[in-house]
Amino acid sequence: MTAEKITTRQKIIDAAKNLFSTHGYSEATIDDIITAVGITKGAFYHYFKSKEAICTEIIDDIQKDYQNIFESLPKDADPLEKLKNVIGQILELNCSGQWVNCKLILHISTQGHLLKSPIKQKLDGFWQWYIDQYRQLIIQCRDLKLIGNKFSAQQQTDLVVSILIGNIWTKTVFDTNADNEIIDYIIEKLRVF
Repeated sequence: MTAEKITTRQKIIDAAKNLFSTHGYSEATIDDIITAVGITKGAFYHYFKSKEAICTEIIDDIQKDYQNIFESLPKDADPLEKLKNVIGQILELNCSGQWVNCKLILHISTQGHLLKSPIKQKLDGFWQWYIDQYRQLIIQCRDLKLIGNKFSAQQQTDLVVSILIGNIWTKTVFDTNADNEIIDYIIEKLRVF
């Protein structure tokens, strides 16, 4: 692939990510994407056979971005420090305005009932993988008695993910910035529960 093709392809992906994160998958059209990029419909179809195809690729890209965050965690840190680190990175990226992944995946997820099977399957796969990353850290923390065990590991995982989603959604709706206090709040709750 030539540099121009890669650039055009990436411009299409970037435009779709922005449109899907602001308007939702269902509301954004191929015409919206091609207008944002400044290409013809034929050029769009040269790179992607459908809006569904670009959406599934975007979900794969988002998972790779999150995977890079989890893989970048210091290997020698205890699991509680890893948990704090990953939450901090995600909140910082979300607040930067440069990273639309949090907002995008939530926006697509809220339209799950409208999605076609390949996208729904990709989305379900992403959430299973994402939640499992936190579950693994929670279990490691429990094994080392770094957090409480009053609630099950699954309940603690649900607590962490729910607080993160709520925080991201609040930023999206009210344009407020999260700070490190949310990390301390999550850890405090995990220690109690």
